[in-house]
Amino acid sequence: MADYEFGVQVVESVMSQIVIAFISAMLLCAVLLAVLYYLLPRHFLAAQKNARSNHTIPARQIGGLALVPTILILLGVFHSLTGLSGSTVVLLEFSGWLLWLTGLLDDRYDISVRLRLSVQLLGAVLGVAALGNDFQLFTFLPFWLEFCLLVFVMLVWINVTNFMDGLDLMTVSGLGIPVLWIAGFASLGLAGMSAGYLAALIAGAIIGFAFFNRHPAKVFLGDSGSLPLGMLSCFALLLFAQETSIWLALLLPLYYVLDASTTIILRLREGENIFEAHSRHAYQKAKRAGRSVWAVIGSVALLNAALGAAVFIWLLKPELWVELSVCFAGLAVASALLLKFRAS
Repeated sequence: MADYEFGVQVVESVMSQIVIAFISAMLLCAVLLAVLYYLLPRHFLAAQKNARSNHTIPARQIGGLALVPTILILLGVFHSLTGLSGSTVVLLEFSGWLLWLTGLLDDRYDISVRLRLSVQLLGAVLGVAALGNDFQLFTFLPFWLEFCLLVFVMLVWINVTNFMDGLDLMTVSGLGIPVLWIAGFASLGLAGMSAGYLAALIAGAIIGFAFFNRHPAKVFLGDSGSLPLGMLSCFALLLFAQETSIWLALLLPLYYVLDASTTIILRLREGENIFEAHSRHAYQKAKRAGRSVWAVIGSVALLNAALGAAVFIWLLKPELWVELSVCFAGLAVASALLLKFRAS
């Protein structure tokens, strides 16, 4: 009985810490963004409507100026609660601020693709190094080869996060919900504190950003937000993958994975430069075909809610047949939504 009561107290303590992290990030991001929105000149980092745009009014790319500092500042202040080592936090902070500054310069001055990718690669290397020497997902691979593979994965995810921030609330529904699930799992003792606390900070900041990104969006992340957010969310997903299963970690943000990967394949087949700006994602096609913003992001949000619930079932009953059922069902539903958007 004493052991049970102690276990309950531990879960309640973890839950309260994660809830506090989430609320703190949400409030700080919302307040910072409100201050920036009303104090900065209206033309500062304003993205005008063009042929590729999916917004109807000029949107300011200042979301990252509040969202990323919120996450990194709170991560630094409360790092002792995360379970992450000091060296890990230092590497995450360095990578995050480096990507933030690079993204800000790109938003402001449109720096070269080569320089942008070089800094992103360095940020990915630092992010993977932050996982530590004892981190391993693929036991059959030598450490150096897995390190290179994870750097490539993080580099891709940094760009995927950037590509997918092209519609009101898409980052909120497409990435915010998956990381919120990780925070929820950790609060219930079904995932590690490190992944859960970082996910709570990310999810809270994204919700704070949502107040200004809701339709019709006044603010988007910009590169200063999407690049560091990609690195940090990938780090949290990799931790979650190590604690549970790589397939479940892929399942949570599956819509992002499918939309981005199929878009890249389609563009490569048609000989396009995949590093150039475009508007060919499935969700963008659905919006241009006449679907409302709320219909598109609502569909993605419902999908991610269902995928998270499926992962929750597996965590409660971690058996192979359950994992296979969950993964196949999730892939089928996510693919159906993607095809529906592309057929619009």
